[in-house]
Amino acid sequence: MDLAFGTRVREHGYSIGRLKGVEADARTRAVRNIAIGTGASGSPVERRPLAAVPGDHFAGDIVLRALPAGAELQTPSESRMLTDATRVVRDGRQIGRLSTVEVSPETGKIVAIAGRQRWWLPRFRLQAPLDFSSPGEIRAGAPPSR
Repeated sequence: MDLAFGTRVREHGYSIGRLKGVEADARTRAVRNIAIGTGASGSPVERRPLAAVPGDHFAGDIVLRALPAGAELQTPSESRMLTDATRVVRDGRQIGRLSTVEVSPETGKIVAIAGRQRWWLPRFRLQAPLDFSSPGEIRAGAPPSR
């Protein structure tokens, strides 16, 4: 499933904001929660578990589904908040900013990312190996740190 930042998020038929980011475990690269904001700077961000996002979501608005009892927000031990401010670095050089996270619906792991250097330039897409060890950036093409 593709989670593009800025996508409108709906719950119970109402728009509750836009996708601001995803919270992922730095070691396993599994997304646990999504962050939703109203758009105003400084406004509070709401979190929902990834289980609320339908596994067949690929484009358009994200329509959250009802969660079964017992499904709660999970906070990974080494969590990283990935947003559109996250830098994408290759060979020690920044190549752009993160714009989309592609997540496996079965496992919740990040399988690819997309970003762009400038708004007028085309997007790039990168697959594993991706390194999330540094806060605020994703390193591409480097072996994961241990």
